[in-house]
Amino acid sequence: MKKKRVFSSALAIGVLVTALTGCKDSTQTSVTVSTDYDPAVEVAKYKDVLGEIPAADKDFVVEMGYNNCDHMVAALVGQGAGIYDALGLKVNITKTGKIAEAMSSGEMDVGYLGIDSAIDASKNGAPLYMAAANHLGGSRYLVVSNDITDPEQLKGQKLAIGGESVKYRPEWHTWAEELGLSPDPADGEY
Repeated sequence: MKKKRVFSSALAIGVLVTALTGCKDSTQTSVTVSTDYDPAVEVAKYKDVLGEIPAADKDFVVEMGYNNCDHMVAALVGQGAGIYDALGLKVNITKTGKIAEAMSSGEMDVGYLGIDSAIDASKNGAPLYMAAANHLGGSRYLVVSNDITDPEQLKGQKLAIGGESVKYRPEWHTWAEELGLSPDPADGEY
């Protein structure tokens, strides 16, 4: 019985110590790391290439959109690191899932946009200029039944891949080429 009581007491103390040391209010701590980075010094390296902002544009506020995706963190880094200020830009950043719509309507000037949304917006007549890209696509999977063991078995099968618009997707072209399929649904291979 004494062993049981000692074990129970030790267990209770262990749980208490774990609770007191393992749990903390992380809102009261910071993981900010200070660096010697000076955005004005870094931007100065490119002033010859970038030139000066024309006087008529110095008060213009760039409306920039991003959505909840780690690939779009550069919008926030540019602001937080002082890069926009060092460039002399006034930037208003908005988090939204409606970037294509906001850009098409003129409410937004710049946006981080997935390639699929950009292609759709352009096909629908939105004036679009892609200044930069950080990658084509993200994680995509082609899920098939267990009895499919070879890409040749996909020919003639119905695939749920996005219908007619899939032929505009760069990733599908890559996949189709790798699988030996035509990227155009009109060819009737899938």
